[in-house]
Amino acid sequence: MLSACKEDKVDDPVEPVQPLLRITVQPTYGSETLYLDSTYITPEGYEVQFTELRFYMGEPANNGISFMDAALFDYRERGNLLAEVVGKHEDFPALQGFLGIASSSNHADPAAFPNASMLNIANANDMHWGWSNGYIFMKVEAKVDTIQDGIPLFDHNVVFHIGGDENLKSLNFPNVTWSDLGGVHAFALRLDMLNFLGNGSTSIDLKTEFTSHSAPGQEALSDKVISNFTASLSPL
Repeated sequence: MLSACKEDKVDDPVEPVQPLLRITVQPTYGSETLYLDSTYITPEGYEVQFTELRFYMGEPANNGISFMDAALFDYRERGNLLAEVVGKHEDFPALQGFLGIASSSNHADPAAFPNASMLNIANANDMHWGWSNGYIFMKVEAKVDTIQDGIPLFDHNVVFHIGGDENLKSLNFPNVTWSDLGGVHAFALRLDMLNFLGNGSTSIDLKTEFTSHSAPGQEALSDKVISNFTASLSPL
């Protein structure tokens, strides 16, 4: 009698689980969660509805270890997510970077970046002004009712599109606390838009200071807007 030997079954190799790091941003209006298209009261008493909140964090890193080339926050399209990458949280007890994109990347061909990069023109989309002008570092758009008569009329448009090498701002988070969410370590930031408007001596009055595209003649307002925005980002 002949008998055949069965080969022992070899299990497929198990792919190691890749550790993920996630950075989120929670927009607020003071102590309230901020929602797009909802109504808030400015320090001057106007009613405001924010319709767009977007910004780039360029070259986040710690002690020479790169987190990624650039992260893009788009509250309407991507919710609270700023970035998610494979990495070890132990490498990032602190984070440094830019509010905006450094000159070397700002003036590069946006089509030449890898497809997965937020600097690639397919991902940047209208956060890029065109090859010669570079990226828009931050966008805040809103509608405001400046007449305090109890009748809602949001006919005063606010448009802040800030970019340009001269408006690049540094970001520094020296004490990053990563929360273990099971397979993902997360770091949460807060973007306080009440602080953005009412930042002491650099407060922004949306009735009189409502438009900047970083054009000549708009330097002072552009710097105020992006400086206030940077100062309004903090760990949650």
